Amino acid sequence: MKFSYNWIREFVEGLNCAPSALEKLITMKTAECERIELAGALLDRACAARIESIEPIDNSLNVKAVVDAGRYGRKTVVSGAPNCRAGLITVYVPVAKKKIHGVESDGMLASGFELGINRDHSGLLEVDLQEGTALAGCVPDSIIEIDNKSITHRPDLWGHLGMAREVAAILGDRLRDPVRMDLLPRGAPAIKVQIEDFDRCPRYSALVFENVTVRPAPLWLQYRLSAIGLNPINNIVDVTNYVMSELAQPMHAFDADLLQGDTIFIRPANPAERFRALNEQEYTLDPSNLVIADAAGPIALGGVIGGLDSAISGKTRRVVLESANFLGSSVRKTSAAIKLRTDASMRFEKAQDPANTVRGISRAIELLRELSPGIRSIGGVADQKRDIPARPPIELPLDWLERKLGRAVDPAEVRRILERLAFGVVESRPQVFSVSVPSWRATKDISIKDDLVEEVGRMVGYDSVVPQAPLVPSAVPHDNRERRFQHQARQIFADQGFT
Repeated sequence: MKFSYNWIREFVEGLNCAPSALEKLITMKTAECERIELAGALLDRACAARIESIEPIDNSLNVKAVVDAGRYGRKTVVSGAPNCRAGLITVYVPVAKKKIHGVESDGMLASGFELGINRDHSGLLEVDLQEGTALAGCVPDSIIEIDNKSITHRPDLWGHLGMAREVAAILGDRLRDPVRMDLLPRGAPAIKVQIEDFDRCPRYSALVFENVTVRPAPLWLQYRLSAIGLNPINNIVDVTNYVMSELAQPMHAFDADLLQGDTIFIRPANPAERFRALNEQEYTLDPSNLVIADAAGPIALGGVIGGLDSAISGKTRRVVLESANFLGSSVRKTSAAIKLRTDASMRFEKAQDPANTVRGISRAIELLRELSPGIRSIGGVADQKRDIPARPPIELPLDWLERKLGRAVDPAEVRRILERLAFGVVESRPQVFSVSVPSWRATKDISIKDDLVEEVGRMVGYDSVVPQAPLVPSAVPHDNRERRFQHQARQIFADQGFT
C-alpha cells in the first residue's frame, strides 16, 4: 500500500516532520513501512514551454526544436516525439546538455510518463499554460510504502485520511476532514435501490448526475493517482479512484443511459449467469456471487469489478455514482473464485465502515464540480441500508491497563491518546474509562478492552516498557513417568523408520 506524503500533509495541520522521520514513527506506532520512493523528481524544475520551430536532423528520426521556456529562456532541444511540432506547448526540463546526432540538446521535452504524471509515453505532454509556468499541483513527492500484511486488521488505513489520522495522533497535530456532508443533495432520488441480501450488502448508496463531460482529469489528479500506482483514465473514473484512495471507500460510476429500468438491484447471481467485466473478460457466476444488476442483468460484480456494458466513455452524459458496503468474506470468496483481485476488493475484504458510503458520495460531489464544470446532481441520494446498532462502550479499568501493559500511564495521558485516535472517553466511575469506538474501527478491529491496551501501548511506545522477568518462582518440574515413556516409545519407532 502506497501513501503520498504530500497528500497526508493536506490533512494534518502543521505537519513538518520529514518523510524519513515520519516513516520511522509510523513503523514504531502503526504499521511496518518498507521503503520511501521519490515521485516526480523532474517536476521540481519543469515548466511549460512553446515550440517555436523544428528542423529535421540528417540521418535521424529526431528533430531539432527551438523552444521558448519562459524563465529558462530560448533553448535548443533534440526530440524524437511524434507530436513534436511548431506551436505546441509542452513541458521543458532543464537537464544537463548532451550531444545527440551531432546536435547539442540543452534540456529535454518530456512525456507524461517521464514526468511521472501518467503512463502515456507515446509523445510529449501537451498543456495549456503560459511559457515558464510550473505545473500546478505537480511537485516532487515522497511515497511511503507500507506492508499490506501489517494493516489487514485496519480497514481505515487503506485510505490517506485514515493514515493521516494516525499521523496526527502520533504528532499531536490537528486533523482536517476533507468531506463536506452539507453537499449531499436532498429530495427524492432519481433512481431506486433494492437490496435483496442485507447480510452481504449492508448498505448501498447511489446518486445520479447529468450534464456530464468526460475528458482527461487535470494533471495534478493524474499525478497523484500515478504516484501511488493507479492508472489515470478519465475525470469521472479518476474521481472514484481518488475517493477510494483518500477515504478507503471504493466507488463505481455507471453510464446512466446504458442502464435498463429505474432500479438497481443488489442480489445473488442466478445459476450460470454471465457477466462481462471492465477487463473485457466474461465470467460465469453462481448464487455465491453478489451482483449489482439492472432490469436486464448484472452491471457489476459486488465489491470486485464493474461491467463493460455500462462503462463510462466519451459519449457519457449522465452518470449513476455508486458507493456501497459489502461483506468482506463474500467479496474475498468471489474474488478468489474468479481469480481476480482489484483495488476495490482488497479494501472491501477488510470490512469497511458502512457509514462511509455517503461520505464518499459527498466527497465525489465536490471533486466532480471541479473536474466536470456544469455537472448537476438529479434528486437526492438513494440510500438503502440495514440497521447497524452502535457498539456498546468498552469498560477500561486503568489499574488493569497498567498491569496488562507493564508500566504506569497517567490517566490524562490515556484519555489524550484515545481521544486523539477519535475514541470517545468518559470516566464512568473512579479509575474506569467508558470508551466509545468510532465506526471505522468497530467493524472487525476494536471490540474488547485488550484492544484498547494495544492502542495505548503503541502510542506510548513499547520500547518504554522496562523488560522484567516473570515474578513467579522457578522450579524444575517433577518427573512425569508417563510422558517419559511416550517420548522413549516415539524415539524407538522413529529409529525404526516410522513417522
